[in-house]
Amino acid sequence: MRRPPVRSRHAKPSSLPGRILARFFLVAFGFLLGAALFTPWGKIWAHALTSLDESHPMFGLRWDSIDRDGPLGFRINGFKITVADTPGSLAFRHAYVSVGFSPLAHVRLDTGGAQCELELHRNGVFAFEGDLNLTSLLGGADFKGDLRVAGNFFLPGGATLPQKGWLDLRSQQLLLPDGKAIEDLAFTAEIHDRNLDVRDFSIRQPLTIKATGAGLVDPANFYHTTFALKGDMTIGQRSIPYELKGTLGDAVLR
Repeated sequence: MRRPPVRSRHAKPSSLPGRILARFFLVAFGFLLGAALFTPWGKIWAHALTSLDESHPMFGLRWDSIDRDGPLGFRINGFKITVADTPGSLAFRHAYVSVGFSPLAHVRLDTGGAQCELELHRNGVFAFEGDLNLTSLLGGADFKGDLRVAGNFFLPGGATLPQKGWLDLRSQQLLLPDGKAIEDLAFTAEIHDRNLDVRDFSIRQPLTIKATGAGLVDPANFYHTTFALKGDMTIGQRSIPYELKGTLGDAVLR
């Protein structure tokens, strides 16, 4: 009678559990890949933007199209931001959005070469830094030049204005609609609800001005925001007191 073969002590155990596990992971990977490829992410992100627009009546969001869409990001083409009861809009050629956990979202805003990056956090903090082309940003306005911007705001849920934060604007040269040029412009302010604490407002050319002051933001119409500045203006070798009061609309639309 023939004896059954004797199993060696060094024989490998059955690989059946490993094969089952590998097939499970392959099926799961295929499912996730299919979901990522065939889910209409463009419609999902468009719905999210529409919901965001409807939940903030102070601001309006408009866009031409959405592409390069996927589960972790998308691109907005022809993106515009409007403010209620305020004429004009901020226009961006593209906005590249990436979503995550920390920060909640990273946005790269393109104004035709000059770009600014914005980070949104879950606790209501948003920070930004970069360059903006004023002609493109203001929708083809007669202002020309690049503006360097940086800031950090705390905007809790339901608030229309930041509770606190700071803003810094700088430009080497800006061309105004009347053809005049402003060189070495700087503006730095701290924000507390509606109050602006202007720490620095300075211009080197055509007149050298250095001033500080305060402002009060009008949330219903930003052009009605009032300000008062005091400092010195240098003409040649002579320095004289400088004082300016008015509204943002007077300064921008004059």
